[in-house]
Amino acid sequence: MKINLFFGFASLALAMSSSGLIAQNYQTMPVSSGYNEDVIANGVGPSLNSTSTILDGDSFVFVARDFKLTSGSTAITYGVPTDGIINSVVASTPGLSYQLGNLSASNSLRLSNTNLTGTLAFTVPKAATKLYMLSTSGSAASTLTVTVNFSDGTNQQAAGIAVPDWYGGADFAITGLGRISRITDALDAAGGTNPRMYQAAISIDAANQTKLIQSVTITKTSTTNGFPNVFAFSADAYSDCAPPVLQAPPAITSTGATVAWAASASTQAASYGVYYSTSATTPTSATTPQLNNITGTSTPIAGLASNTIYYYWVKTNCSNATGQSVWSFSGTFKTACGPVTSLSENFDSYGTGTTLPDCWVRNFVNGTMSISGTTPASGTRNIYQTNTSSQTPSTVVLPEFSNINAGTHWLKLKARVSAATGTLNVGYVTNPTDASTFVLIQALSIANTNYTSTNPEYTVIVPSSVPANARLAVRNTADGKGYYWDDVVWEAVPSCFPPTAVTTSIVTANSATLSWAAPSSAPASGYEYAYTTTNTAPTGSGTSISGTSVIISLPSPSTTYYLWVRSKCTTTDVSIWIGSTVSTKAINDECSAPVIITPGATFGNNPVVATTVGASSTSDTTATHTCQGTGYNDTWYSVVVPASGTLTIETQSVSGSSVSDTVVGVYTGSCGSLTQVGCDDDSSTDGNFSFVSLTGQTPGATLLIGVWNYSNSTNGQFRISAYDATLATSEVSTVKKDIKVYPNPFNDTVNISEFKDIKTVKVTDVAGRTLKVIENPTKEINLSTLNSGLYLITMYFKDGSQNTVKAIKK
Repeated sequence: MKINLFFGFASLALAMSSSGLIAQNYQTMPVSSGYNEDVIANGVGPSLNSTSTILDGDSFVFVARDFKLTSGSTAITYGVPTDGIINSVVASTPGLSYQLGNLSASNSLRLSNTNLTGTLAFTVPKAATKLYMLSTSGSAASTLTVTVNFSDGTNQQAAGIAVPDWYGGADFAITGLGRISRITDALDAAGGTNPRMYQAAISIDAANQTKLIQSVTITKTSTTNGFPNVFAFSADAYSDCAPPVLQAPPAITSTGATVAWAASASTQAASYGVYYSTSATTPTSATTPQLNNITGTSTPIAGLASNTIYYYWVKTNCSNATGQSVWSFSGTFKTACGPVTSLSENFDSYGTGTTLPDCWVRNFVNGTMSISGTTPASGTRNIYQTNTSSQTPSTVVLPEFSNINAGTHWLKLKARVSAATGTLNVGYVTNPTDASTFVLIQALSIANTNYTSTNPEYTVIVPSSVPANARLAVRNTADGKGYYWDDVVWEAVPSCFPPTAVTTSIVTANSATLSWAAPSSAPASGYEYAYTTTNTAPTGSGTSISGTSVIISLPSPSTTYYLWVRSKCTTTDVSIWIGSTVSTKAINDECSAPVIITPGATFGNNPVVATTVGASSTSDTTATHTCQGTGYNDTWYSVVVPASGTLTIETQSVSGSSVSDTVVGVYTGSCGSLTQVGCDDDSSTDGNFSFVSLTGQTPGATLLIGVWNYSNSTNGQFRISAYDATLATSEVSTVKKDIKVYPNPFNDTVNISEFKDIKTVKVTDVAGRTLKVIENPTKEINLSTLNSGLYLITMYFKDGSQNTVKAIKK
């Protein structure tokens, strides 16, 4: 297969690229004595407290990541690691690290023109083939001579070792450490690239590689004003048991691979151990090989997953005192593609272009066949095919399915066409690289031009007559149209087919109509429906229904609900849930159902917290707002004109709401025959909200108020109030009447003890949202559509007074 061969060669190349390398045995060399200064500020407090001198010739020292001038200071994001471990970034020494001295004690051998030499002794002497020094130089570059002292009293010398200035030098082991002034405590991140520590290598002579390194003596030989600081040493430790050199894997299959290596010329190997993993993390000396005591120089690894990258390492088991070598450098291979029993692919993990997912095959001559980012069904990618009538259509071959001719599975995908109607062909090939072997199973008629239509998903049941060695394939029609498809699934055909073409309609403040089409095999026991408040399918059963449409009662206006339906083939065999989203309308979306506003003396007396969520634009042509032509998603309110005939109507903001601009129209008359008596856009003292001042109105008359959102892209809450400063206190006070609401708590209904003088009952939740308004109520009020919880029931009396009680629904 085309894609799989690419990865096979890639793995061979990578394995061979490491075969010429010999694994290193890097070990840190902790210092037991010889540091003479602390040049790394750390902990909490002034840098003067945690350092002994400056690093350079000015006033600066390194800063550790845990440094804070005070306990309340903001933590820095740069600096010397608090554990003192420096992982070198020098490309030629992968895996090399250093251990600094105690950050709260002397941690540098600092030399100058008056202090030219010093010796660092190591805690544990070690034999090495190479020694690595970690250092830097402040104020200018420096040159050093390093004398390596062995435990037998001999030594060897490395002269002319250059240490760059701590700003801007090459061969750095770490960069972007930052610094701080010991005088001012001013931090300096230095742009994230400075200061630096540098790495220098000192090769140990072959005659000295078995000797233990006891200490190093360092002498400054340059005469510049540079201040060299030596922080740590590490070693490539000597071993007489070397790891093998990996070779290219000679065989790779879908379930395994054979790995091979060459023995080190310097080692007498007794056997080898192999460790492999899907993780690139190098095993430690304590890691147990999965395959051990291998006497040859190759071994098969079996039981692997297909189309998967594996990493492997080999160590030598020696017959000498050392016992085992370190692990070799890692090798890697990718197993071949193999048959699978299921598939779910949305192409989102691949870039746009002509490369298909692993184990897919692209048969292409001309036109376009690619992964596209243009309006996918889900995520960020989908397949795109197009050819003119004079071109050759492309064929996309899917991975191999072991159950392709079981007769129990279908291919499911979402598709669209650039211009209706088009034909997308689903079939199979017997040779994945030869498009001429394509055999049609089903031609899909694609009528939808987007994925948001009612039925963008298509299915093809694959018959058992398909050859066992066949591969499914999708081919476009060469008709100049663009074919897009996404969310490809290979799965068992369900025993109970779900409904299709699920839609919602006739949405009100407390209900919505859910409709659907019966599947090709109608369920014998009808359907079940349910709703949720999150986009998660129900976990239990729903309400049964025999038809294909239902009006679903919903608890609250201005709320998003998820409506679900599924087929019920038997009492135990049901389909998956198919969902649709709906937002209930605002309870006062229509002029005919206004929320009542009680006038007060000021805006703050009786403001109503309103919302534009669930509102739509009125079709009432008499509801004009001449002060501003732009307005969307209106909600409606009513107010009774007080005895003065004067009234101010104002909107204001609600903290955190995205609604910031309203348009208000005030009307006399009735819905469908309104007369505008006031209109305002932005006169409120609260930003772009509205302010209407009316005089000469008829006392006792009812005014209707429409509030439009100036924006059609934002929704949220706002406040509206009606007030008249001339109202007497007695006129705006809340009159407490001896009215009882029972039972409390209640199940579905409540009773009002005295209802004859009540004009309106309004039910709100504790957030102030109006859920229900009942005009001219009777004794019993049905609240069965409410969820369990606490509610406020406000009764408006014919004499203008009102009373509010709290009620709890069980």
